[in-house]
Amino acid sequence: MVIMLTAGQATASNQDVLAQYNMLSHSGALDDLEALRRENRELDMLITDAATLIALPSLPAMLDFIIGRVLEHFIPEFLAFVIEPPRGTRLTQFCYRNLKPTEEVIPLDCYRKVKAFFSEKPFATRFEAIPGDTSDYPGLAAYNPEMLFPMVGIGGLYGLVVLGRKVVGGDYTELERMYLDRLTRFLAVSIQNGLHHHSSITDAKTGLYTHDFFMRRLEEEIARMERHGNDSCTLMLDVDHFKRFNDSYGHLAGDEVLEAMASVLKSVMRTGDAVARFGGEEFCVLAVDCDETGAMEMAERIRVAVEQLRVPHEGQDLSVTVSVGVRMLDPGIEPKQLLDDADKALYSSKAAGRNRSTLFRAGLLGRAMMMRGALSSVQ
Repeated sequence: MVIMLTAGQATASNQDVLAQYNMLSHSGALDDLEALRRENRELDMLITDAATLIALPSLPAMLDFIIGRVLEHFIPEFLAFVIEPPRGTRLTQFCYRNLKPTEEVIPLDCYRKVKAFFSEKPFATRFEAIPGDTSDYPGLAAYNPEMLFPMVGIGGLYGLVVLGRKVVGGDYTELERMYLDRLTRFLAVSIQNGLHHHSSITDAKTGLYTHDFFMRRLEEEIARMERHGNDSCTLMLDVDHFKRFNDSYGHLAGDEVLEAMASVLKSVMRTGDAVARFGGEEFCVLAVDCDETGAMEMAERIRVAVEQLRVPHEGQDLSVTVSVGVRMLDPGIEPKQLLDDADKALYSSKAAGRNRSTLFRAGLLGRAMMMRGALSSVQ
């Protein structure tokens, strides 16, 4: 059924609609409706951003994404992500000035004071709302922070986002603060997952990979080599006379040497390589995409770097040497057999006088040559 309106009725209807519109406009309801629409758009965007953020593989990638999203909303004078790792006392910091990376840092004592506050009230807050005077936080107050966002996980607070004032545009709007607060929460979950995963596959003392993770990585590399034919190798390292070293200088000095050695090993590794602590003073390296010549060159770089290492301890500069065994990967070889062979080459280095590198070769002739130390490098 079609209802026909006269011109007068249509005019009256339009006037009623206009009157209702004016009433809603004067009451502020339309403004509230528009605000709700904006908030819904922000929430939709936040959900999309959160899904992207959680899927990113590394902390630098996460922070690059955050910086890009913040840039679309505003530009802060200062922005810092302060992360407290599960092990150790050194903070990991990423600071930005006008969204460009800077070498500035927030002092550890300031972080600890703020952490104590957020441990009781784990919610975003203005810097001025933190108890005490700004002079109590000199290393933080210097950056003119506007807002502080705690990163909270299952184990409590383990990080902080510091937001400086806007470059332009006045104060932050409620939507802007809400967006960054919620994005920080998603970032906190993503970072904590990454930190716990990293802790589960690394050695607490040295930060190198664990034995179990290295074995999985070795299996993956053997499979990759079988598919693509790339050459790769395994290096087994052992600190020479380490028991004698500990007896002479103490186990604390020994721990310091192992940590320094771990830093040396990390410094010579390339993307795709892996280095693990196998227990005690023994380390293992997986070096990808290198032939026998490259494998021996890497072994020698490590050996010489360790030989030149000096570790200060109680007024002394301590030093150690390492013996190295090298084994190239073969298609179909079992990881255990690979490591056993590298270990044989390692002990050939020991038998030949230590502080040298030996390449494993299969067969009777290869074993005889290793026994004589003919393949050992010159000290």
